[in-house]
Amino acid sequence: MEELYMRNRRLLWGAVILFVVCLAACKKEKPQSLIPDSLAFLQELFNPAYQIDADSIRLMIRSYLNENPVTPWDSALLAHYREKDEFFWLNDSLVSDKPATQVADSMLFWLGDISRHGINPNLYPVDGIRERLQQIRSLKLQEGKTMNRLLADVEYQLTAAYLSYVCQLKFGFLPSGRRWNDSINRIPLKHCDVTFANAALDSLRANPIAAFHRAQPSSPLYRKMQEELERVNAWGKTDTTDYYRNRLLVNMERARWQYALEKGKKYVVANVAAFMLQAINEEMDSILEMRICVGSVKNKTPLLSSRIYYMELNPYWNVPQSIIRKEIIPTYRRDTTYFTRNRMKVYDNKTGLQVDPHSIRWAKYAGKGVPYTVKQDNKTGNSLGRIIFRFPNPHSVYLHDTPSRWAFTLKKRAVSHGCVRLQKALDFAFFLLKEPDELLEDRIRIAMDIKPVSEEGKKLSNSATYSELKHYSLEKYIPLFIDYQTVYLSADNNLRYCEDIYKYDSSLLEAMNDLNLKP
Repeated sequence: MEELYMRNRRLLWGAVILFVVCLAACKKEKPQSLIPDSLAFLQELFNPAYQIDADSIRLMIRSYLNENPVTPWDSALLAHYREKDEFFWLNDSLVSDKPATQVADSMLFWLGDISRHGINPNLYPVDGIRERLQQIRSLKLQEGKTMNRLLADVEYQLTAAYLSYVCQLKFGFLPSGRRWNDSINRIPLKHCDVTFANAALDSLRANPIAAFHRAQPSSPLYRKMQEELERVNAWGKTDTTDYYRNRLLVNMERARWQYALEKGKKYVVANVAAFMLQAINEEMDSILEMRICVGSVKNKTPLLSSRIYYMELNPYWNVPQSIIRKEIIPTYRRDTTYFTRNRMKVYDNKTGLQVDPHSIRWAKYAGKGVPYTVKQDNKTGNSLGRIIFRFPNPHSVYLHDTPSRWAFTLKKRAVSHGCVRLQKALDFAFFLLKEPDELLEDRIRIAMDIKPVSEEGKKLSNSATYSELKHYSLEKYIPLFIDYQTVYLSADNNLRYCEDIYKYDSSLLEAMNDLNLKP
């Protein structure tokens, strides 16, 4: 009896293996049963639950997807199983007795190894898939199950898990609503879409092992944080461990997000949390790094992405109404020399004419709109310094020079009204140029009262007919990202931690913890 069972089991395995080989070769015009005629007697020899039909499997998968399609990869999967005959996982490796060669087992390894990314492996149905694979390989169906249902479950769950895995590693695990709290300006980000999902399926079809490797985030910052997380986890459970682990957990998720605006090879990242700016030129493999001053906790610098188009030399400062009401009026009432000392002029908004600030009863405008414009003279002492870099944004913030050099000596440099002050404004101007240009660089220096260095530049500064440079439009815009990262990679390739000055980490950490608590 046992010998007959083993013989029947081998025959069935032969049918299964032939079935999964045939799956790859079958065409739409031949949708008939995939059990070969030579093995048709198996239909009588074995329970009908073991009969295999590719069309039935596809119908089952489509029914799963039709029940509750919620993600971009659901629609990609539905289109695939509706329009194509091929399966991704139902091949001879599925029933192989050599686990090291099995693509399905390789996928399960990557899913189980997701903890390297700070994610709980329970996010994926790894145990359930393994159990179904074991049922297929042992030919032991649970009561009420069929081989078609079991194969459909495995095919669907592996493919859905694969697409979820690659999409989330590429674009982030948290849904949009949990990435930012209501007080944070949202930087436009890319999201997983049908085009990406279809490309991921193409990669899976072409070379599954390469597809798994390609899905891993590869930026130097991300790799460093992964290594750091492994070390931190080895420390054991302490308050110090929690601090560093939480910082890494939050910033690894941030590092998975992708800006909607393409960075290109030359771009700028101002990290508000670190009080640091990096101007990066990947073609030259260079990073210009400098300290910055950002908005105070009361006047937070908005997070945004934009394009720097031009620079303006020796700008005038049109003082915002909020600063006039909240700062200038109270200060003037204590010190009537304020406007003179700060080289500020006052203009009537209706007539446009300059008026004497001493003739205005400022007290009555302290809590409401001020019908006057306050403008600070340019050059020496101007709050914007000698050069400003403008870019479109709805918050009226810019990158600019500053006469207040003392602020760059502070550890915590959240001192501005929201704009970003640059420690090395001249170097930043040179970075923005398409290519080195000695004469143009000297014209910028001259405008900023810095001595020129080239011979041609020296001639310009001595010319009585020389017209000072007032602004310069870039030949090509430079992408700018004002972001918030409490762990970042410094120009010397070291991982740096910084304080959560605006308290943005807490809501993101809560969302990550909620994600990792899912059963």
